Amino acid sequence: MKARNLEVLRSRGINVPKFIVVEGPEGIDLSFSGAELFAVRSSCALEDSEEKSYAGQFKTLLNVRREEVGEAVRTVLESASKIDVYESFKGTASKALKLHPGQPKLEGTERPPMRVIVQEMVASDISGVLFTANPQGLLNETVIVAGRGLGEDVVTDRTETTTYYYNQDDQLYCFEGQEEGVLTAEQLYRLVKIGEKIRHLFQREMDVEYAIKGDDIFILQARPITTLQYKDLMVLDNSNIVESYPGVCLPLTQSFVRTVYYEIFRNLVLRLSGNRELVRQMEPILKNMVDVSSGKIYYCISSWYDVLQLLPFSSRIIPIWQEMLGVGNRKVTAHVNRVSPAVKGRILLSFLKYMHTTPREMKALNERFRQLYPAYVRRVRAQNSLQGLLDLYDGMRREILKDWDITLANDMYAFLYTHLAGKGHADALAQIRNLESMKPVLALEELVKTAKASGLESEAYQRQKRRFISRYGDRCLQELKLETKTWRTNPELVDEFAAQGMKLLEKGEKEYTAPKVAPGRGFHRRGSRTTHRAEAGPFVLRARLGIANRELSRMNRSRLFGVMRMIVLKIGAILADQGRLEQAEDVFYLFLDELKDERRDYRQLAAERKKEYADYEKLPAYSRLVFADRVFDRKLHGVSSHTLGSSGELLGIVSSAGKICGQVLVITSPDQGLDTAGKIIVTKSTDPGWVFLIRPALGVIAEKGSILSHTAIITRELGKPSLVGVKDAVKLLKTGDTVELDALEGRVRVIK
Repeated sequence: MKARNLEVLRSRGINVPKFIVVEGPEGIDLSFSGAELFAVRSSCALEDSEEKSYAGQFKTLLNVRREEVGEAVRTVLESASKIDVYESFKGTASKALKLHPGQPKLEGTERPPMRVIVQEMVASDISGVLFTANPQGLLNETVIVAGRGLGEDVVTDRTETTTYYYNQDDQLYCFEGQEEGVLTAEQLYRLVKIGEKIRHLFQREMDVEYAIKGDDIFILQARPITTLQYKDLMVLDNSNIVESYPGVCLPLTQSFVRTVYYEIFRNLVLRLSGNRELVRQMEPILKNMVDVSSGKIYYCISSWYDVLQLLPFSSRIIPIWQEMLGVGNRKVTAHVNRVSPAVKGRILLSFLKYMHTTPREMKALNERFRQLYPAYVRRVRAQNSLQGLLDLYDGMRREILKDWDITLANDMYAFLYTHLAGKGHADALAQIRNLESMKPVLALEELVKTAKASGLESEAYQRQKRRFISRYGDRCLQELKLETKTWRTNPELVDEFAAQGMKLLEKGEKEYTAPKVAPGRGFHRRGSRTTHRAEAGPFVLRARLGIANRELSRMNRSRLFGVMRMIVLKIGAILADQGRLEQAEDVFYLFLDELKDERRDYRQLAAERKKEYADYEKLPAYSRLVFADRVFDRKLHGVSSHTLGSSGELLGIVSSAGKICGQVLVITSPDQGLDTAGKIIVTKSTDPGWVFLIRPALGVIAEKGSILSHTAIITRELGKPSLVGVKDAVKLLKTGDTVELDALEGRVRVIK
């Protein structure tokens, strides 16, 4: 296998050191090379098979002088006499030999033929191993180990090494090991591309040894990664969900989110099919609609496709769903759902029904929530026992989440009618008034004005502040992460925001006035009296209704999570009083199921998880992870993150049209106190709480998003240009750059 693989590489233009393959030590012709030093390697038919590599079982000799090659070949051949090696090979012998047509079959105790590779020795500056997929089972991650000197020093740990982890979807990598690294960005990029070519040649994941000498990269050998044998793929994708759960989320948030998604998808499948047996069969899928790797929450997108394939016309619906959620990788990974014709018919009828009745169902859900929400707030405030608070959580889960699945039906309603309305009606779609997501920022603006007129200590300001917190205290940045400090949990944040707003007013800056922009197709100028009702056909009107209901459900979702946050903080306070936690906020490092233990001391567990999650913070937030069979966490130390192979082009999807010039403000760690007035925000993604930052800004450039993402909805409502899906925007643009944001053509041009 080893010799054959080298021959394949050489024939396809991969830079392999010159070599020959011999079967004995006599009459070796070294005229193929003028080198003085050679590497002499074994090439047994049983090595590097599809199932087993047996690397290192036979001799490899390096830096062999020209005159000593014959003796070295003899030494390698003699290593084949190790009977214990052949004993271990027996299980895979027949399969391995099938890969070598013409080789004789083994009979009885007969040993397989051994050949020897004589290869020019590369006096490498850097050597290492490249895995085209992470052997642990992360399939879209290239792993490259690099150390200075010969490969033998690297594999025997005689030299310090750096390990690089490269995500193939994001072109983003991190490394651990030597602080400054070993490889340059150019060398890493070239190795990644060579790895991609080798994977393509062999049509499987490969373990590749390489050596770098000067500007040249040599491939010394390539073998299959035999540990990657799996039955299923677990594909995690953060499209859309990253708006709600950016970065690392602590255990309590993770477990609550898993519960919420399970409940609403379970109820949705039951609502559409009316078949409890189907729900029972799909339990493993429904319990895995979201998953977590290294503290970051993802859609388990394979499970989403499993559910979407139940819908009629799924082959047409899935691309629409992908577009509306901004899913970058459009490959569909799903299992075959075997559903009876009767169930399929029921789902079809239900689907057609909800494409008409969803607005009415949403109205009923919102009214029900409006009645239940204040009661739960009062009950949480009055409850002071651990079990009582846990009971409240169970009651809320059963009572409030009972019909929440209709919000998923509304999402599909909004997606389909927005698609049917078409891009030609983007201007009409933008004309949605009184979006629920705009009400908090308008209320906060009024609060700032009251603070300016009456002072922060005045009764008028305090009364208005209490009313603001009561209504919108849970609407903030990263509001769906239970560990987030909100206006409600930390009322002093309202005062800080008001004080900042007062300073802007004192400077005479019109911080909430939208700038003049060049309007274009699909752009809605805020305050325009033109309604375009002539253009607003039935598809447009239904799309508007679906979008408005989606924003209202998101606001109510933030309130639902606010109630859960109140429950959890009270539980944390009780545990801290009992000496079972160091402080109330440590409760967020526990999972929901762990809270049911009435006697456990959680202090050590919380302390350990704090360290664990601090390490997760250092890992890149990859947009997509493809696991073999199971999802696992990454536990790397001392990592440094970088982007590799950026195209340098700043192109995106127009989410709110217009054209404007201004200074960039890159936001990687959102803070409610940031001054965005008159700036063009550049960020990975936004969440509903970003409305406070977007309102005074000129426009938005986001790496993530779609035409129905939060960035798109809010910027259209505010009449501010925005682009989403702008690859590498956070890397390529710097705070202070002057750019032209052309949200007519979908481009960003750096002016200065």
